[in-house]
Amino acid sequence: MALSNAERQRRYRQKLKARASPGAAGELARLAVEQAIQALWAFHQRPGPGGIDWAAIDGCMSLAQYRSELERSPGNLIQAARAFLPDFAGLTPEEARAITVVIELSDALRLAPHRQLLPPASPVEAQPIRDAPRPV
Repeated sequence: MALSNAERQRRYRQKLKARASPGAAGELARLAVEQAIQALWAFHQRPGPGGIDWAAIDGCMSLAQYRSELERSPGNLIQAARAFLPDFAGLTPEEARAITVVIELSDALRLAPHRQLLPPASPVEAQPIRDAPRPV
C-alpha cells in the first residue's frame, strides 16, 4: 500500500526526532565508527609508499583482519584516524569527513577543545540527507 504524502512526512519527522534524541547518540557513534573504518579500509586498499600494497606492509589482507587489528587496542582506531592530520592527504573528501567525525567524537569524549579539522563544505559539496522526502 502506498503511503500518503502526509504519512511520509510524519514518518520523516519521527526519524528526525529519534536521531536528535540523546538516546540515539550511541547508535550514531557506532555508525560514524563504521563509516570511518570503511574509509580507512578504502585507503588501505590503495598502494602504499613506493607502490607497495599496504597489505604487504601490515599483513592485513581482509577487512576482517584490519578490523581485528583496530579492535586489538582501544587507541588503534583513533591513532589510525589521527595519522591523516592535518591535511587528510590521500583521502577522498567523503573519507576525510568520515574520519573527521570519529576524531571529533574522540575529542569530545576527552573534553578536548573543539577545533576545525576540515574547511566547511560548500553548498555544492554538501551531501543530501538520505532520508529526505523525495519530491512527488
